[in-house]
Amino acid sequence: MYFNIDDLKKEFPSAQSMEDYIKLLEEKEPLVILRDYDEPTEPPCMNEGIEIFDFDKNPQPMDDISRAFGTKDNIPGINVVKAIKSALGPGNYCLHISDGSYTEYSIWELKEYMRNFDSTDLRVWIAEVFDCDDFSQVLQGNVNGFFPGIAFGTIWYGPRKPPWWGHSVNIFYSYTDKKVYLVEPQSDKFYLFDKKNWVPWMVIL
Repeated sequence: MYFNIDDLKKEFPSAQSMEDYIKLLEEKEPLVILRDYDEPTEPPCMNEGIEIFDFDKNPQPMDDISRAFGTKDNIPGINVVKAIKSALGPGNYCLHISDGSYTEYSIWELKEYMRNFDSTDLRVWIAEVFDCDDFSQVLQGNVNGFFPGIAFGTIWYGPRKPPWWGHSVNIFYSYTDKKVYLVEPQSDKFYLFDKKNWVPWMVIL
């Protein structure tokens, strides 16, 4: 299920291997980026018009429940890359993919874990000490520890126009509907990226 850089470049011509990327860095100073925008006054997933996944209206399919007790298949990494590009749209954001394949997990499995076993959303928000990036990093570590091989990472994004802000949340590929969802670790909301009003900056998976 693994893919190589040649396969990836057929779909995404600007793709680079880690080896080639490192060579570009050898003689250059690091690009240091400081988030000098404030966090939004309320989580962007609460903005009007944002499509939040409704678990009450979308119950877990029986075949997904049965698969939870058996062997899970792998998802080719290129499928995840395609889904991310489809969800976020075109742009000059940095997409860092660490694995050639990922393990199939569904949005319902992840939601149940977050509801019953994870308490990241109960942490206290403290500016500069434990704010949006800390929430997303902690949830990423917890989820990856519980679900080996899951396609779950972190995304940074901001608005297309003022007022300016920057926000970090999690990003997840659900195999059942082949979609990428953003996950707000401060409230456990699953929602779709608003391509019309937001710009992705960086994704690390």
